[in-house]
Amino acid sequence: MAEDPIYTLNRMIKRQRLLLKLIGLDGYDRNYRINGPTVMVVCLASMFLLTSLYDLVLFKNDMFNFVYVLITIFFATIGFGRISVCLAYYHLLPNLLDQTYHTYRLVKDDEREKRILSWYTQLFERAVDAYSIIFIGTSFAAALFPLGVYLLHGERILPYGVVLPFVDPSSQVGYELNYIYQVSCIIWTPAGLVASESMVFALILNICIQYDILAVQLLDLDELIRSQGPLREALISQKLRSILRGQQRLVSFISTIEDSHTVLSGVLVLSLGLQIVITLFVLQFSLWIPGLVLIPTFSTQLFLFCLLGTVIEHKGVKFSENVYNLTWNELSTKDQKNFRLLLLSSQHTKTLTCARMTPICLNLFLNMSRTFYSFFMMLRNTT
Repeated sequence: MAEDPIYTLNRMIKRQRLLLKLIGLDGYDRNYRINGPTVMVVCLASMFLLTSLYDLVLFKNDMFNFVYVLITIFFATIGFGRISVCLAYYHLLPNLLDQTYHTYRLVKDDEREKRILSWYTQLFERAVDAYSIIFIGTSFAAALFPLGVYLLHGERILPYGVVLPFVDPSSQVGYELNYIYQVSCIIWTPAGLVASESMVFALILNICIQYDILAVQLLDLDELIRSQGPLREALISQKLRSILRGQQRLVSFISTIEDSHTVLSGVLVLSLGLQIVITLFVLQFSLWIPGLVLIPTFSTQLFLFCLLGTVIEHKGVKFSENVYNLTWNELSTKDQKNFRLLLLSSQHTKTLTCARMTPICLNLFLNMSRTFYSFFMMLRNTT
């Protein structure tokens, strides 16, 4: 017997929140307070960023290592972005999680709505599992590859560009200290990044779920309008009010996600794009094996991020069209007033944006790809 979707969702959410709790960043807890692990993670992230900035000065006359360090810095900016969301919006995140569960609890006996929940929940579970394996697997491969090269060929290479201050990476002890430091960063960062990204993915999929359930309810409303019966008017009024409340709840849900994650979206797009550009630039001078993995990984992550925005935008437009296509002229005068509110609200499709400057969609992916390519060519022509 298949597991109820809400239990699957709860199991997946608990797993991600456990990872966030271990590093003190479970902002989805209503009783969340800054604690010891939080301070430790912020200090480690700050140390990583400051060390990277120090390395920029250290390698200012070494173009290869300079841009190598830049790649590392953008890992830090993404990490700080996610930490900032947990610390700055801990009062909003629990509400988003409650509304996510509420969407599941509202589904009672309608088989179509249950199928919608099951489909999206399975998608969430598989996507999180695949993302976790790929991201964490890539991180540990990047950590172990230099060790394998050193043991087989004696060549000293490091997973990332960051080098500890006043520690010479060319010496035996200096190389070992730098390698241990970088591997220690790889151990604690992927879990937090995967968990926070998975929680955002759950919220975005919930937007899709709400749109699809509203689409089913609009079909039911249209059937009621065309039907005949003694309770027709009462059922129509009840269904129309239910759809209006659901649509308003959805707009509020999207607005809250926008308020808490729009700056992070801008940081994510810029950081991923610039990492791709700089990695390409580094590969011009030397074969950097992790870079060959990072480019398709970052490109895919950026594409999927923009694709989800396009899906939400499309569902909003489709919902507006479905509302407009209702047999509204057969509604009573009272119901037409509620329908007018629904129609006006649906015509202003709410979307997620990148730093409140541009909608997150595939057009953003294409525009940013052209921009980053131009930037890469500019860097290439200056060398």
